[in-house]
Amino acid sequence: MKRLIILLSTIGFVGFLQAQEDRKGFETETQFHLFQPSAESYTPNLKIRYFLSSKMAVRSTINYQSENKTTEINEVDGTGVGSVEKKNSLLNFSLGIEKHFKEGRVSPYIGTELKIMTGRNDEYGSRTDSLVFIPNINYSKKVPVGGYGVHLFTGVDIDMYKNLYIGTEIGFLYQNLNYKRGVYNVQNSTSLTDASVDVPISGRRITTFNLVNMGVLRIGWRF
Repeated sequence: MKRLIILLSTIGFVGFLQAQEDRKGFETETQFHLFQPSAESYTPNLKIRYFLSSKMAVRSTINYQSENKTTEINEVDGTGVGSVEKKNSLLNFSLGIEKHFKEGRVSPYIGTELKIMTGRNDEYGSRTDSLVFIPNINYSKKVPVGGYGVHLFTGVDIDMYKNLYIGTEIGFLYQNLNYKRGVYNVQNSTSLTDASVDVPISGRRITTFNLVNMGVLRIGWRF
């Protein structure tokens, strides 16, 4: 952390000696949470800006999260092995606008953006009911996920060296995440009636309103 601070300070000192260029065209950036990454609720992986003028920009943010976890289920007093595989994914896309109040090396701004989310929460069991080993049972749970959010934010950009800039941002995020109706399928190879049975999974909705992006460091490049 100390080396990062020293490096950014050095770049910033050199950058202040450079000639200021007019702000226009495309910029791309990412951001990092310096203090509490586990508590971060809004961490864009890629952001693209386009400055319509020196004080007005549109922006688009893309963030993709994916998790794949497999757990073995061992037979009690035997050598059989089953497994439970969980696959979760969520794609976030947002489109917004920023109003910058000042031209120059330090540029504070406010803005808003609309966030759209889509993904899945799936689970697959092989030779298990998810708890114990059962050689003739396989199952799957498939739940589509969707949602939307509204993000109100304020931040600041600081020019460092030529086209490199850093900044920070903080805001409020209202988010509505919808776990839609899914399907739970059980396959029993020894069943004398239905070898495959589908059971509906009830949907659920989660609504949150959070303060987000506290302590983030944004790093971007101007084209």
